[in-house]
Amino acid sequence: MRRDIQALRGFSILVVLLYHAQFGWFKGGFLGVDIFFVISGFVITSKLMEGDGTIGTQIKGFYLRRAKRILPASLTVTVITSLFAIFFLPAISRSRFSIEALSSALFSANLNFARVGNDYLAQAADPSPFLHYWSLGVEEQFYFIWPILFLIFFKKNKNWLIPTLLLSSVLGIWYTSVNPVYSFYLPFSRFWEFFAGILLAMNPQFRLAQPLQKITAALGWILITFSVHLFSVTNATPGITTALAVFGAMLVLIARVDVKPQFVLPMLGDYSFSLYLVHWPIVVYFLDRSSTLSLQNKVAIVFVALLLSVSLTHLVERPFRFKKRFTLTLPQWGAVVLIGSVLSYGGLAASATTNTKIDRSVPITYTDGCHLNFGKTWPLGVCAYGDVTSSTEIILAGDSHAAQWFPALLKIAQDRKWKLVNLTKSSCPATTLETKRNAKFDASCAIWQVKLITKINADKPKFVIFSDFTEYQYALLKNSNSYETAWTTGLNIFLSQIKIPFIFFGDTPKPSSVVGDFALTRSPTTMATQKSVAAHGGLYIDPSPWLCSVRCSATFDGANTYRDSSHISVHTAEALSAKLAAVIPAK
Repeated sequence: MRRDIQALRGFSILVVLLYHAQFGWFKGGFLGVDIFFVISGFVITSKLMEGDGTIGTQIKGFYLRRAKRILPASLTVTVITSLFAIFFLPAISRSRFSIEALSSALFSANLNFARVGNDYLAQAADPSPFLHYWSLGVEEQFYFIWPILFLIFFKKNKNWLIPTLLLSSVLGIWYTSVNPVYSFYLPFSRFWEFFAGILLAMNPQFRLAQPLQKITAALGWILITFSVHLFSVTNATPGITTALAVFGAMLVLIARVDVKPQFVLPMLGDYSFSLYLVHWPIVVYFLDRSSTLSLQNKVAIVFVALLLSVSLTHLVERPFRFKKRFTLTLPQWGAVVLIGSVLSYGGLAASATTNTKIDRSVPITYTDGCHLNFGKTWPLGVCAYGDVTSSTEIILAGDSHAAQWFPALLKIAQDRKWKLVNLTKSSCPATTLETKRNAKFDASCAIWQVKLITKINADKPKFVIFSDFTEYQYALLKNSNSYETAWTTGLNIFLSQIKIPFIFFGDTPKPSSVVGDFALTRSPTTMATQKSVAAHGGLYIDPSPWLCSVRCSATFDGANTYRDSSHISVHTAEALSAKLAAVIPAK
């Protein structure tokens, strides 16, 4: 195996590990998976190029090799993680975990996480210990069809590689702008990353002149390092920024510059698959106890992950891959998958002692384009709901903590035959507050705030409902000795421009754990907001008594109270609609 490829693997797993362990050095560490896809496309297709025999024989041989490479370690970790979840993770989540374990064993975890709207780049305080299996799902779904396509068509039609790469990249990046969660998980959005490696594998005759090799390799390493350091979850993925990491990986593969064996990256590459499998459940164990990891926890995660990956590699992965006594037929491998699936699902399902429903869905405004994402300044459509022909209009406006109330307000609007207009934007509060994103002025937020005021005053709705994430401190463009003072000043400026009657929903309490009860606390910003609203003649509604007494419960009306680390679930919002209706004026 080329040591430059192993070094690339080692780099990829290292940045993924450090990103998940919350080390701040690599904000875009999740791009390590995209680099893996490029490597995978290159290595797998290089081996397919060496094959001979009939098409049927080659396809069968490919699937057998793939089974020996992937199944032993992946199924072992799936089963052990299921047992681990029974003993160390909250019982309230076991029913959900059982489905996730089953989908992971069947290499369809990505489809399941897309189905439930699990945003990988904005994880909850109750993350799935099987979340990392999404990438294996993407990879195996691609390789279910690729050897067939390769042998039947592409092997003899290399000229179609570049058009396929370009078309699949355009479609994948475009779909991210349409539905970022689905695009993250669905395999067709990632095909271009595999094809980037495939293009190089199918053109082995291409060689760089020796003087250019080191320059090209250095440029490739700079690009991928730059990508994982500079980019973050605020950048669309897979997107234009992903292409930089993909291109950097291509340059390293083209250059073929050997890496000295004493370097740590090739060594990490030797254990990269096992390390990827074991590290995330360890992270989840620590996150279940605290959403913010201490330095000691971070170091412990890395140490334990390295220890377990070495054990898994030498005890399971390599013996099954290389020793002849573990040679199985495809039906036998199918039986192994079936057994692993039953064991992974059965234990968790049987131990799910609670009837609590787990709701991880998001309001429909997240999927129809009416809840704006980062960089967007205004929705493309009208974003009207309820009775859209009604002369009585109400507007919901604010950041995602306003959007969390949409399901409740939609029910009220439908019952009262009101027209509900949704104007919400992620990480952009309805105030006049200059915020930062990635250490730069968030211009899209500032533009949206101005447009919001204009829209509200022009529409002249019956009233407008605001809500913001006041249990959190936004990164401000201008330094302030007191965030509370800066927030209050901005809110007063904003509310003074609103010429319409308004209601302000106070922020929901911020949980320390989605799956456990927590103490009720209120931030100074939340308290200051209540005073500002009263001073400007607005109606302030505090939802905290509905959710908490002295402590706040992890369950509400038979389901999880929160869908993630700060937003109430759709079920909770709908269950609170009657309480909201009682305090929102009907006339």
